[in-house]
Amino acid sequence: MKKSVSFYTLVLVLALTLGIDIYMSMLDNTPVNADTFTPSHYCSKPFKPYSFNDQWEYDQFLAEVEDYKACIDDFVEEQNEAIEAHREAAEEAIEEWNSFVRWELQ
Repeated sequence: MKKSVSFYTLVLVLALTLGIDIYMSMLDNTPVNADTFTPSHYCSKPFKPYSFNDQWEYDQFLAEVEDYKACIDDFVEEQNEAIEAHREAAEEAIEEWNSFVRWELQ
């Protein structure tokens, strides 16, 4: 870790000294900025027996199916909320860039 920090510090100093914008492009390709974690649900799929011995066993299985469905639904809802948050962040970045170009570069 220390070696890579020293390397990036050196690159930053060179970039600032030479006026070259290579530091950020190098950081953009590092795994730190990548989404390396793929979310996965931790829902337990119910086991369906070959046959049910009584009504209680059948009702218990149906309850487990409902719990499984609710868990999956919750996971999907969380992922959709994250998608919306990422979309909003991207739109804000685009708006910031457009404002910069419109007002600062004109």
